[in-house]
Amino acid sequence: MIKAIIFDVDNTLIKFSEIAAPCFQKTALELKLKKRSLEEISKCFGTPAKKFVKRLWPSANVEQFRKLTYQKILAQKVKPFPGALTLVKQISKKYRLGLLSCKPNILMYPHLKQIKLSQDLFEFIHSYDDIKYPKPDPRVFDKALDKLKLPPSEILYVGDSIHDAKAAMAAKLKFVAILTGHYSKEDFQKLGLKNTNILKSLKDLPRWLEENG
Repeated sequence: MIKAIIFDVDNTLIKFSEIAAPCFQKTALELKLKKRSLEEISKCFGTPAKKFVKRLWPSANVEQFRKLTYQKILAQKVKPFPGALTLVKQISKKYRLGLLSCKPNILMYPHLKQIKLSQDLFEFIHSYDDIKYPKPDPRVFDKALDKLKLPPSEILYVGDSIHDAKAAMAAKLKFVAILTGHYSKEDFQKLGLKNTNILKSLKDLPRWLEENG
């Protein structure tokens, strides 16, 4: 029986890539670095920017790159996916909730405020700044498990990327993939995820919980 649900944030609750990917691309052009496609950049979301900036642009000054990009992102307005806020409020009445993301605090809290998602709905909010081992390392959940004091089998992680899936499955948590990011149904199937655990959108989660939770 599922007793707690942890949500990823970017591209799961918040429409992030459409705002953030162009910002990373613009910073690269400003710094005269190699142009990367929006899709290539977007598929990195879910892992720490420190790591993927260095991988995509090896010669970049990572801290300078992040600072310039975050300034651009914060100048934009993010939006939640349709129904996301209502869904979270509804299921908070039955399940213990948490947020876990590789998103840094400098973006996390302004974005939660922008979309008017109350922090009071969650027992914890773990950002990149709070975790020692980022996704896809399964130890990313260590702090959450310590907080919830539940066996992994009673915790559901909801995310949009293969990084989310790899971390949750390795940590023995239940996992549901939402196809609102940049990965296909086939990408998740290759990891061994059942078709029933791959949902088109968050709107399908209540039915999944009725049948599996």
